[in-house]
Amino acid sequence: MQNWDLIGHSWAVDYLRHSTATGRGAHAYLFAGATGIGKALLALRLAQRLVCETNGPDPCLVCRACKRVEHGNHPDVRWSSLAQQSAESKEDTKSRELKIDTVRAWQHDIDMRPYEAARRVFVLDDANTLTEQAANALLKTLEEPPPYAVLILIAQGAGDLLPTVVSRCRVLKLRPVGRSLIAAALIQRFNVSSGDAELLAAWSGGRIGWAIRLLDQPELIEQQQARLDVLAELQAAGHVARLKWAEERAKEYRSDHEVVSDWLTLWQSWWRDILLLGAHCGDAITHLDRREDLQVLASATSLADAQRFLTRLDTARQQLADNVNPQLALEHLVLHLP
Repeated sequence: MQNWDLIGHSWAVDYLRHSTATGRGAHAYLFAGATGIGKALLALRLAQRLVCETNGPDPCLVCRACKRVEHGNHPDVRWSSLAQQSAESKEDTKSRELKIDTVRAWQHDIDMRPYEAARRVFVLDDANTLTEQAANALLKTLEEPPPYAVLILIAQGAGDLLPTVVSRCRVLKLRPVGRSLIAAALIQRFNVSSGDAELLAAWSGGRIGWAIRLLDQPELIEQQQARLDVLAELQAAGHVARLKWAEERAKEYRSDHEVVSDWLTLWQSWWRDILLLGAHCGDAITHLDRREDLQVLASATSLADAQRFLTRLDTARQQLADNVNPQLALEHLVLHLP
């Protein structure tokens, strides 16, 4: 895809190339999709395209402007996120919401004219965590931005944003990248063996960023395998062991919601594999290296039981989001483990 240098999402690149080249680009975009799927990189490439010194349909990635955007120090590209908010905050370094002060600081910069480029680009990452107050404050800017400004919101899902915010943006929902494409990229770009590439591609769930992150942090692979061992053992464990697991996860949840979310996501992938094998769709399973263990479980579990437990996992996740007591929600889950 020329110099956009993305893995997958060719339809999104083609759309952005055409719309910006023909002068039909939007004043505000919303890039939505799962974590690690490529939203931030697409936003980075669009920002580079809009300030690139060559002014072609693609960012050259080698001019001074493109390099400055890559390094985060271009005066006409402003990037805000939860991480930046936490870094700048003296009171709450573990905020899970983008606050109105962050939006107002972002908006203040929008009123300034470009320094070097013809346009100014403003990227708001983690937009799905905007408080209602912050989202409402953003509406006026999205509706009537200065003619030189392009706004890019990045969110895990458009459904987490106010409909009035979504309606003011051109929405691009990034879809999971195919396994074969991810595996090929890991082999060609990162010199990963074919077997490891296939496994990482399966694990990634179509999220190329997540697969690359595992290459950079191999300890995460060990952590995932250890967690899978625990979940597999839990299958044959008694009520005491299951309730102890629920208690441990509830303690984790009180200090870090993401850790428990990762546990539930991993467990969902495990039970999805059991369901797929039970339905004779083994080519689509995630945990390729545990096929034999999964096949034993699939043979001993009815499709109805597997589907019911997957539904319970979804319910537990929603209950935690709704501030149900985490230990009660997780205990109810493990006590219904087939």
